[in-house]
Amino acid sequence: MPGALDFSYPPFDTLTPVEGSELIRQIDIEYHAAGSTIIEAGSPMLALYVVMKGLVTGGADHDVPIAEHELFDGKALLEGRCAHAFSAREDTLLWRIPREAILQLSQRNTTFAAYFYQDVARRMAELSPSPHQLSQATLMLTRVRDACASPVFYLPADASVLDAAQMLQAKHASSVLIKTAQGCGIFTQSDLCQLVSQGLVPATTHAADHASFRLHTVEPDATLHQAMILMMRHGIHRVLIAQNGEISGVLEQLDLLACLANNPHSLGVQIERANSIDELKQVSARFTPLIQLFQQSGMKVTLIAELIGELRQKLLAKLFALLAPAGMLEHVCLLALGSEGRGEQILRTDQDNALIIADGYEHPELASVCAQFNATLLALGYPPCPGQIMISNPAWRLSVSGFKQQIDAWTYSPDSKQLMQLAIWIDGTAVTGNTTLLYELKNHLKRWLDGNTSFMAHFARAIEQFPSPLGLFSRLLTHADDHLLDLKKGGIFPITHGLRSLALEAGIEPRNSYLRLAALSGGTVISHSLAQDLAETLGFLQGLQLKYGLQAQAAGRQAVNLIDPAQLTALERELLKDALGVVKQFRSLLRHHFKLDQL
Repeated sequence: MPGALDFSYPPFDTLTPVEGSELIRQIDIEYHAAGSTIIEAGSPMLALYVVMKGLVTGGADHDVPIAEHELFDGKALLEGRCAHAFSAREDTLLWRIPREAILQLSQRNTTFAAYFYQDVARRMAELSPSPHQLSQATLMLTRVRDACASPVFYLPADASVLDAAQMLQAKHASSVLIKTAQGCGIFTQSDLCQLVSQGLVPATTHAADHASFRLHTVEPDATLHQAMILMMRHGIHRVLIAQNGEISGVLEQLDLLACLANNPHSLGVQIERANSIDELKQVSARFTPLIQLFQQSGMKVTLIAELIGELRQKLLAKLFALLAPAGMLEHVCLLALGSEGRGEQILRTDQDNALIIADGYEHPELASVCAQFNATLLALGYPPCPGQIMISNPAWRLSVSGFKQQIDAWTYSPDSKQLMQLAIWIDGTAVTGNTTLLYELKNHLKRWLDGNTSFMAHFARAIEQFPSPLGLFSRLLTHADDHLLDLKKGGIFPITHGLRSLALEAGIEPRNSYLRLAALSGGTVISHSLAQDLAETLGFLQGLQLKYGLQAQAAGRQAVNLIDPAQLTALERELLKDALGVVKQFRSLLRHHFKLDQL
């Protein structure tokens, strides 16, 4: 039997043990000297090849070598003939798997067969990681310091039960600590309920007399497993987080269960409970570990974006509420713009926000509040917008009448910069404040756009800003100087802006690209089949953006949209070509629909 083929690599990782055993019996090994031809262009494709050792060049991407554990040429295998030549760059050993063996396995194993599909949506849907729950063992390795703990609040020794009740309510807490000469005691909501049921007078009863001074603590480096065992052992609902005698937080049983259930609900609760900027910073710092957990678990990028988007909008709303003086929120509306407004931003990227102000409303602290808002987001790790699309900029902090004038200026101008500012605005979503202010502006824009086909063509033309990174014969085109490919410019933007243009033309309300696509699917422009391909393509591209963005952040670099195709796995490169092919098809459709060649 030939050397061991590694079944942890795609597509062989989809085979059952029995299927793997059957395949092993049919594998041969071939040796090819450096410079020799392995397959001639146009020759019959009788086998699938996997590189055991060495490097192979050829196919559509001549510049990207095929390395160990990568295969070629899956698509040609189904067609029966190879369109491209392949040769050995250096002395090379190959596993040779007969075509008939692959076809037989494909008939029985649809996931394995998906690797060779020509149908883009089927390939991506089958081959993309499917969501699954993280194992409890993995979650048990999470440290207490990384859990969603609650802050600790103190009362003096002479505090009454009424004082404790008022603090519990004000801080949205379930426990407070009472400092006395004999040490700290804990007073909980359960203690409060018991005292009330006994008929004691809260204002004259000392909380310390009914607090528990037997405190159970865990260190920040302890695991959640250890914290849970401690709770179970003593029949308690919370433990204190302490190190060197200093108590830094409270880990509630509900918080623990939320963490173990891989549920961001507890982070949302902490945001709502936050009473200071520092508390918001602590919660915000937990976003990235949660995103990493979701991404590593195989959760679909659309679901990650939805969950993180909800948390981030809660964060933005709470931050503005903490900064705004009493009564201000009734007269303003804070907007999240761009990808944040569409609910598609996962990692921390440039700030894009605006503030609508009710006509006639003025406040001496408004400019200061807006400046503090953007400065605090910067401190939380959100870089300022290079185009200054932020509420600290007076141009993006206007009255309703002021924004109506700005919308008119955007729509009357054929200037690409003005139109892109309008595009960013169109994706705006109300985060907090008086949302009726936004609806008034939406209606103003809608009345102007009805039947304005000339404007829509100019608006859609932005899809032509960046050339396609997919060349002849599905070859990936990269920047000449750094060999990098821009996922956003080459793939994500043409889809999101194309859908934005079609949705605007059709009067479709949702801002999210996937919801826009669902509304457009099966209509006069986008068929159900193309809609499926576009949904899978956008999800795949955003998934790559997330994966390599997290890797960049882990290495201490800022997450950007640039990737090196040579660093992708063989499967990722194949799916990337498929995805960019769909983008190319969509751009062609948009050119025809909006008659862009006539501009």
